[in-house]
Amino acid sequence: MSGTLAAAFIVAAIWSLITSAALGQACVLLVDDDQDGPDVRVYYTSTLDELSVTYDVWDIASQGDPSAGDLMDYQMVIWFTGYPRSDTFTSANEAAVATYLDAQGQFWLVSEDYLYDRGLTTFGQSRLTIASYTNDANHTDPVGVLGSPGSGLGPYDLIPPSGWPGDLYTDDVVKRSG
Repeated sequence: MSGTLAAAFIVAAIWSLITSAALGQACVLLVDDDQDGPDVRVYYTSTLDELSVTYDVWDIASQGDPSAGDLMDYQMVIWFTGYPRSDTFTSANEAAVATYLDAQGQFWLVSEDYLYDRGLTTFGQSRLTIASYTNDANHTDPVGVLGSPGSGLGPYDLIPPSGWPGDLYTDDVVKRSG
């Protein structure tokens, strides 16, 4: 993901968090679930640093999966899976995030292959408001969806990060109405 795209979507999704950052509170939990294949954490941390948004990092490789309780101290959770095509955002992760969202948390999932790996789950339908999708559409010029935090943004050029082992397998996602 290009730094410009990450910055645009993060700005759109977490602008209200700047106040908490000014107070010195870590308002974002950045969940690193990329299995270091390749390690893309710096694309997120550098963008959050540039925006002066305070955050903590939860690295699944060293800390295991966060529980709903681990997520509750944060106004927003940004969860990224990077390139891996299996074990991406599991049913246990969905359950923890659903509990967090029930407590009015804000959530952004960035995953190349969540839908490829898991299919359209109840969580994907009800919490991510996905009506349908087409795997591997391979668009490299995304735009924000009307009614979403990224509405009106883009198009942006998606450029694979350093060490990315293959193509960008982006999906076409149709937002559920209502």
